[in-house]
Amino acid sequence: MKRIFIFAAIFMLAALTAACSSNADTDQTAPQQPPAAQPTLGAQATLPAPVGNCQSRLWGKVENSATKQSPPNVTIEVASANFKGKTVTDNNGLYGFFGLCAGEYTVSITPPNAKASQPGPKVSLDGAKQVKFDLSYK
Repeated sequence: MKRIFIFAAIFMLAALTAACSSNADTDQTAPQQPPAAQPTLGAQATLPAPVGNCQSRLWGKVENSATKQSPPNVTIEVASANFKGKTVTDNNGLYGFFGLCAGEYTVSITPPNAKASQPGPKVSLDGAKQVKFDLSYK
């Protein structure tokens, strides 16, 4: 009985290995990785900048310049060449965007009960730091 079990286990392992190796060459969806840099003796090594450094945080408080209050539900939009995002302020008038990549972003405000957004200023992010960016509207 033990021999049959061992034989069956070996057979299943061989079948699984054959199935995995036959599908290995057909997957065309995996992105190509750049070749690793080879060190040169006597040369000073430099590492490339990390790709995809998207750790910036953009946040702030929105204020109605006429009433000096920070209402909830003010829509804030940020847009860059590669990203568009939208959020609304909380009960304290605060908003936030997380995980933004390096680049220049246009910030727009849509006040409560407004039908169109007000194009706002631009802000530059480095992809790593957090930036407090308070906004106001009339």
